[in-house]
Amino acid sequence: MSLGAGPCEDRVEIVDALRGLALFGILLANILVFSGWVFPPPDHRVALAGVDGALWQERLHHFFVDGKFYTIFSMLFGAGFALQLQRLTNRGVDGLRIYRRRILILLAIGLVHEWLIWDGDILVLYALLGLVLPFFHRLADRVLLVTAAVLIFVVPFAGIALVKAMNWPPDLGFFALSDRVAIALGGTPADPIAWISRPDFQARFSWIASGPIYAWGLKLMSWRIPKVLGIMLVGVWLGRRLADGRLPGNRVFLWRVLAIGLSIGVPANIFYARTAGLGQSDWPSLIGTVPMAFAYAAGFALAWPHAQRWLGVLAAPGRMALTNYLAQSVICVVVFYGFALGQVGKWPPPGLYGFAVLLFAAQTAFSHRWLARHTRGPMEFLWRRWTYAGVQRMTAASAPA
Repeated sequence: MSLGAGPCEDRVEIVDALRGLALFGILLANILVFSGWVFPPPDHRVALAGVDGALWQERLHHFFVDGKFYTIFSMLFGAGFALQLQRLTNRGVDGLRIYRRRILILLAIGLVHEWLIWDGDILVLYALLGLVLPFFHRLADRVLLVTAAVLIFVVPFAGIALVKAMNWPPDLGFFALSDRVAIALGGTPADPIAWISRPDFQARFSWIASGPIYAWGLKLMSWRIPKVLGIMLVGVWLGRRLADGRLPGNRVFLWRVLAIGLSIGVPANIFYARTAGLGQSDWPSLIGTVPMAFAYAAGFALAWPHAQRWLGVLAAPGRMALTNYLAQSVICVVVFYGFALGQVGKWPPPGLYGFAVLLFAAQTAFSHRWLARHTRGPMEFLWRRWTYAGVQRMTAASAPA
């Protein structure tokens, strides 16, 4: 699409491209889990990468990657809700009915992904929170943003204080439950690398049956659920401005977001990166992750008019985000888990990140080739078809992509 395209067209392509960037960042984060890098004790990582290599991998990951890209993805999810609802309503159809049906289909896809392919799924959380979003869509802008700020910054700190005061486990007992389920099914939680490396079906079944329980414990411990809802509400606010053309052309606003995001995010993430043992439930991450992610998004939008030719390459994988996200899980499970190629726990960081770059490059090339012949990705096509099954043909034809 040329620089001379209309504002609506430009806006859609920017959103798709930013979604593509977020998809790549999520892969960089997830590859550490797929590959088993996060599971073994520090001496195992040092044996693979050396002392300096293991140290700088953790620092760079915490500063640049950890939590930032799912934040962008969550914001775009909220913006997509606002845009879709506005367009459906403008076309005289029951936007909320179609939206809820669409989200329930996403929930079904996510449950299959979470319980059969990879326990680190994000689709179920997005779908569940997506069902809540309609309760907020009539709020005034100021109320929406205040609510988002409370969910992102206040609720996690208050919740952590409450959990400590009540002497509850930070994960509310989900980790222990996951271990009990795993052991009962033949898993070995004390040695995850050996467990994932096993080629037998019992190992795979015990992992996938207990893994989602553990993953939800992580979400609870890091207070990701209220944070993601708050970020989606910011996305709803942004979606309203995308719908009426006030973004992304408001460069003064974007520069302000970039400056504020970096002024908060950089010092907090420096502390996060340089202090060993911190996680997403600790204050540097709770304070610095979201502003840093917003700064990434604002910087991307500011660069767009000058580098659209290059940044626009990301639009195709962004348009096929569901297909590519699910494909990443399937490919990485096949490469790293013991029932297939069994590479878990064997690669140092350069190999892991290099593999992630090559995988995303291949997905980008595939997405461009596919979209040259089709209007939607394979899973996007099915998602839309299942959404509109039983809905009047005219309604389906008038709905946005």
